Amino acid sequence: MYYIIFNPTAGAGRSEKAMKAVQQHLDFKKVSYKLAVTEYARHAVLLAREAVGKGYKGIISVGGDGTLLEIAGELHSTQETLGIIPAGTGNDFRRAVHVSKDPIEALKTILDGHSKKVDIGFLEEDRPFLNVAGTGFDVEVIHNTEKVRRVVTGGLAYFIGIVMSLFRHKSIDIEIIANGVTMKRKVLLIAIANGKCFGGGLNVAPHSSVSDGLFNVLILNHIPNWRILFELPKLKKGQIQKISVSEQLTCDEIHINSKAPMSFDLDGEIYGQTPSRLHIKPAALKVFCPDF
Repeated sequence: MYYIIFNPTAGAGRSEKAMKAVQQHLDFKKVSYKLAVTEYARHAVLLAREAVGKGYKGIISVGGDGTLLEIAGELHSTQETLGIIPAGTGNDFRRAVHVSKDPIEALKTILDGHSKKVDIGFLEEDRPFLNVAGTGFDVEVIHNTEKVRRVVTGGLAYFIGIVMSLFRHKSIDIEIIANGVTMKRKVLLIAIANGKCFGGGLNVAPHSSVSDGLFNVLILNHIPNWRILFELPKLKKGQIQKISVSEQLTCDEIHINSKAPMSFDLDGEIYGQTPSRLHIKPAALKVFCPDF
């Protein structure tokens, strides 16, 4: 039997369509499952916690990256296997593990039973993330996107969040310590990537692997705000080398400090404050995915 955690509010209605298709396929194949529906913020955490150790073939997320992260936070370092049915707005982590965006194809991957252990990142000791921990401009974008989600959803909400942030953003003086080297920079943003992308496809780490035990870190140094809209499409295409103010490094641990306290965007959730330590935990999470 599989255990499914379904977030009906994810993806502006997409999750309900995905869940209906998944149930029809499971019923047709006579595959047994138990369905749990989230009813409030972070309910998936409790549901996943209750499912661990109960002998399920897999614990499946039907929702977005936020739901996925809540479940993964309870499954890492256990014997449970996480299944991914992408049904949110961005669905960035499924790209890192090569899971199809089509809910039935994603379900077939789960039923095939192939799995792989992947890395996850941590902010300090207690806050996991799957894709990217970012700080700087993207945190402002998240704040502004949330303001407009009551009116618009999906990619349009994120785009409006970007435009709103252009008028207020100020680059920040930070200190980065990684691989025994201290760097001082004035940055637009820093993206500490376990996966490949965030923000619904901003490809900040096109060469990143979720199974190499390393972060791929992108630093975008200060540029005038008007240039941001011209540089973001390059991130969408993964063309980091075409951004003149970019720097890249790999590490398994990074410390970030700043004169003014800075929060982090952890897979779309705002958390923490500098000074902070981020580190990677190799092969900590078992995920149903194709061989790659």
